Amino acid sequence: MAAPAAVYRPRNPQSSDYYRCVEEYFETFVQIYGEHFSRQYGFWRPYVEQEIYRYLDYGDLHNGFARVKCRL
Repeated sequence: MAAPAAVYRPRNPQSSDYYRCVEEYFETFVQIYGEHFSRQYGFWRPYVEQEIYRYLDYGDLHNGFARVKCRL
């Protein structure tokens, strides 16, 4: 008899500490970057903001989803 299939447990990125930290403090970070970090790390790169917002949107089913099925 075959072993039972594993139970699917969907990701919940909103429950991670990292996600909540980024969600709560990223806008403040963007606002103070020029004054506090640009001398050491250089100018603000807009693609960083785009990627952070993509990360925050990832996992939100209101933004769509993909279903993948493996046929072996």
